[in-house]
Amino acid sequence: MSEMNRPITFSVLVEKCRQIVVPQIQRDYAQGRETEQEVRESFLKALHAALTLPVGHSALPLNLDFIYGSMEGKTDKSFLPLDGQQRLTTLFLLHWYLAWRDDQLPAFKTLVWGGKHSRFSYGVRPSSTEFFDELVRYVPACKPDAVPSVKRLIENQPWFFLYWRLDPTIQSALTMLDALHARFKATTGLYARLVDEKRPAITFQLLQLEHFGLSDDLDIKMNARGKPLTAFETFKARFEEELQQLFPTERRKLGASEVPVPQFFALRMDTRWTDFFWSYKDPASNTFDDAVMNLLWTLARVSLDPEHPSFTDHTALLRSKHVGASYTSFHEHGWLTRTFAESVICLLEAWSAGGGKLTPQLPSSRYFDELALFQKAIRNPAALDYTELVQFAAFVSYLKRNEGSVDAAEFQEWARVIFNLSVNSAIERPEEFGRALTGLQALVPHSRRILSHLAARDIQPLGFSPQQVREEMLKAKLILAHPGWRERIDAAEQHGYFRGQIEFLLDFSGVRAQAAAQPVSGWPQDANAALQGRFDDYWKKAQATFDHGGLVRVPGYPYLWQSALLAVGDYLGFQGSNPSFLTDPPTNWDSWKRFLRGNAAGDSPTRQHLKTLWDRLDAAADLAPQLAAVIAGVSQLEPWRRIAVQYPQVIDYCARREIRRKDNVAEIYLLKKQQMNGAHAELFSYALYHKLRGPLVSARLAPLKLEDYQSVSGTEIEPRVLLSCDLPKCRLRFAIESTNGRFRISVIHAAGEHVPQSAAILRSQAGFTGADQGLTRLSSRQDIQDSLQTLAALLASLPDTIS
Repeated sequence: MSEMNRPITFSVLVEKCRQIVVPQIQRDYAQGRETEQEVRESFLKALHAALTLPVGHSALPLNLDFIYGSMEGKTDKSFLPLDGQQRLTTLFLLHWYLAWRDDQLPAFKTLVWGGKHSRFSYGVRPSSTEFFDELVRYVPACKPDAVPSVKRLIENQPWFFLYWRLDPTIQSALTMLDALHARFKATTGLYARLVDEKRPAITFQLLQLEHFGLSDDLDIKMNARGKPLTAFETFKARFEEELQQLFPTERRKLGASEVPVPQFFALRMDTRWTDFFWSYKDPASNTFDDAVMNLLWTLARVSLDPEHPSFTDHTALLRSKHVGASYTSFHEHGWLTRTFAESVICLLEAWSAGGGKLTPQLPSSRYFDELALFQKAIRNPAALDYTELVQFAAFVSYLKRNEGSVDAAEFQEWARVIFNLSVNSAIERPEEFGRALTGLQALVPHSRRILSHLAARDIQPLGFSPQQVREEMLKAKLILAHPGWRERIDAAEQHGYFRGQIEFLLDFSGVRAQAAAQPVSGWPQDANAALQGRFDDYWKKAQATFDHGGLVRVPGYPYLWQSALLAVGDYLGFQGSNPSFLTDPPTNWDSWKRFLRGNAAGDSPTRQHLKTLWDRLDAAADLAPQLAAVIAGVSQLEPWRRIAVQYPQVIDYCARREIRRKDNVAEIYLLKKQQMNGAHAELFSYALYHKLRGPLVSARLAPLKLEDYQSVSGTEIEPRVLLSCDLPKCRLRFAIESTNGRFRISVIHAAGEHVPQSAAILRSQAGFTGADQGLTRLSSRQDIQDSLQTLAALLASLPDTIS
């Protein structure tokens, strides 16, 4: 050891040696990397605080711990840091910036200029040495207050070589200068404070290693100590201090002894938990730090207090992940709570129990896939949706509540109930997520006996769908009352589309009505048997009607189920101005899944149409001809339903399955999108178009030729069927549009020398009125085909009549 092994300042170290050279074996300057923002900001915050404290303050000087190094040379010694290069480089840049800020760059140059080169330099690569030489000589022509970016200022200087942009040390130094500018731009007089040797503000402990040289082995070992802390390492060190405040007296069992919670956390993180995370390390970097921080980020999302005024804002922030996962962000937002800490410890204890890869706690992944969620959490925690987070919160809450006494069967039952509640509730916004967490907190105390809890009392909605809560209570009563219900309920719940929502089966089979009339626990054996038989029948029909993607498509019969159901009743869903033929995606407002759900009161008139249809079907026979028979008997239906049933093309036209009714049902528009300013057709005229396309019908209309159907955008003109007639010396085009419950036939174009005579005949013999280019006549919907055939016959005779 030497006499220099005492607290000193950077300026004193520079004065006592010829130069400070970061040796070639050291890494590049890393503290200025873009990815090290947490480490950088934390360090600069501490430096700023020390420099702005009053002289003589009890917290001064700020000691930056040991800097190890070797003095080389006999007379003019050079100091080669083995551990501390990051701190020394930042201090060098801090001296330059504060000197510029206080007009002290000449004094700074006197301190660090060695005649030909900077007395602080990097031996890592020549470009770094060149850069520090130029920086020491550089005196900006402008003041710091006029500079938005120091990095841009320096990069625009004529002495800055373009290839320096490829040097990571130079780029890190420029990033650090911008960070210094942001932190110290409002200060003055701090350079003198920084170089004050008698009353120093910032010092470090210099540990000089004599006679060691720079053997590769020593360099490698010492350089390993000099690596900057990752965000996880910083979090771990500071969270241990946080735990002392959160758990001042509590202890946890570790092996044969009990240790304080902070010590337990530190020991586990260095041993068993590290082994666990090592199994999921990043193969590129061979580290798991990001995985740990991402999992902690996910745990923070499910550990927030839903009753806290900032819950919504913090939930949105955690979902967007615009701030990095770091100790600072966790601490500043108040996320390091006791709940969070308990969640971290309990979860990692459970998952790491096997000593390697994740040890599942549930007997199966049917209701909660632990490994899938873990892998998603460590890769992209912001991508987890609220439903997944509710399930994760329930999983962690059960582990905490029942730590040391987890029962696999009870845990699975808990996961099943939470899966059903979460998947079948609308949890799409932070507010809904908060209500679900509140409801979850009310259920957690009963997590070990969740069925008994649901069956014994009238549970309030608790932040979940009232319909699903009501359903879970009924199913709990059934499962506990009779063994025949468990297998049936489990099978139906696992349907890929229903996913736990099967109240419609309980309703159709009479279970709900029976439960309202008599407590489930009091049903006799024959009553259970009869209800289970009816349940089985509807369950078979449900499987024939719906697959995992939604409504079943019967090959060769497009929209067969929709047409048959519409033949039974007006089942259309309704939101705003648009009824819907219903869609498959479960989250759509007009999904079949929501149709099956019913409403909060348990009444669902439209859902009963499905029961009526199923009651007319034999599940043991081929359903397609049975459905076709239902469709065939539609003659007595109201007109719009009859048309929609007979011509499934109208459903196919509606890209989003939505329509718009006008004047009750006088006109019904088929929408390509959702608004009338988009392309749309009209139900009756569109059906007429498809009827006229039939070969037998079109043959009877000669010389009229069906052209096309004209959809429109906007409401200025009506959608219409277009026809034309080409005669000697006369060409006529007709349009047919629906209006006030009838069809209007119009001449929209007439050309040729026989137009006046043709128009006169149409007025006198076919009931048209108006001018030659605006002839119109009305026809009832029932008589439109006859009207067109009469018109066709008249048009066919026109040449002879006129001649």
